[in-house]
Amino acid sequence: MKYLSRPLIDWAIHEIETKYPEDISILVGHKGWRIPEDGEEVAFNFFIPATDKGYSLAQTFIINEIGYDLFPMSWERVEGLAEVNESLTTCLADGIILYARNEKDKARFIQLQQALKDHLADHSFTFNKALEKINSAMELYKTMAFEESLCHVRKGAGFISQYLVEAIATSNGTYMKNGPQDIISTLKDFKQVPVHFIGLYEQLIKAEQVEVIKTLSYELIKMTRDFFSSKDTRVIKEEECEFQDLAAWYEEGRYTFRRIGYYCEKNDPFNSFSWGYHFQREFDCIQKDFGLKEMDLLGVFNPNDLSIFKERLDEIEAYIVSEIKAHGVKIRIYDTLEAFLNHMN
Repeated sequence: MKYLSRPLIDWAIHEIETKYPEDISILVGHKGWRIPEDGEEVAFNFFIPATDKGYSLAQTFIINEIGYDLFPMSWERVEGLAEVNESLTTCLADGIILYARNEKDKARFIQLQQALKDHLADHSFTFNKALEKINSAMELYKTMAFEESLCHVRKGAGFISQYLVEAIATSNGTYMKNGPQDIISTLKDFKQVPVHFIGLYEQLIKAEQVEVIKTLSYELIKMTRDFFSSKDTRVIKEEECEFQDLAAWYEEGRYTFRRIGYYCEKNDPFNSFSWGYHFQREFDCIQKDFGLKEMDLLGVFNPNDLSIFKERLDEIEAYIVSEIKAHGVKIRIYDTLEAFLNHMN
């Protein structure tokens, strides 16, 4: 298996130039959060539509067991990234223009990248954004405190820690360039991190009891609140989908199945957990949206034996695929790039 970067960039640009010449403002590339063996070549990431028709360029598909997702983001959403309103800051900050409809669109994107840099260099701005993320963590904790399921508590703890890590990153004038993976090494690169935060985070991932996880989550929040309070006097305030949509979700999500499987095989509990809690949220959403049975991935997480975690992951994937097929929907899977291109022509 080889991650296809350049061939699919060429395909995407050809699609734009031949089918959407006036409908796509920008095609953006990114090195992404791929696993090491898939390399670090720039691949297509997202595009900005100029018209409603442009949204039709969006594609999810699988080639040789690797999932790909070419997705749209409106100019308004990208402007939100410049305001650090999402966790996908890297999509703008590290985005590489692969295609621009004209110089005006290109300049607009570059201006948003500069606006993001300016915001990250503004201490008052980054401090306020960090507080927003801490508030999000606190709101999530309020819900998690009433949960009894190990799966849901772990998921909540995962996102609580993510909000806190993003708050710390923002206060350091930066963002999580690697997304939810390699969090510990990323934290070690920051100049200012609450004392003992990394140690508590490691304990959180390894914890196996619901009440212990809740306690550690609380301690992480309190530690981060105290850290920010010491730097400032302000007070921190506390339609039914069709199964074609599930197939599209799976085509995009196939790479995350692969990614988690890779880290399980490498006996890496930290990256397995980081991607696991992200996927658990996705499972919970599609469970509600498509009337699926509960898919408990995190409930079997054992940092000392990831084989059970990997086995459950495979079971969930097989179940999702079976449900898609049971509803008469075909998953877009191709054995080769040539097969994909022949189908698209």
